[in-house]
Amino acid sequence: MADKADVITYTIKQALAAKVDDHIEIAVEAEDGTTLKLKATADQLDALVGDLETILDADDSEEEAA
Repeated sequence: MADKADVITYTIKQALAAKVDDHIEIAVEAEDGTTLKLKATADQLDALVGDLETILDADDSEEEAA
């Protein structure tokens, strides 16, 4: 991944996904109006979903412990 100095953080306003040929496209609109289109393979998105599930499961565990 890029050096942290090269990374811009955006807050998502809206995101949509669609399958196009052999990949998936995710269109993202940020709150400041910036729009991005991301192209990913199914394997890349599977890895991302796994990461997100781990994060959300940890959040659920922390809430139950509180």
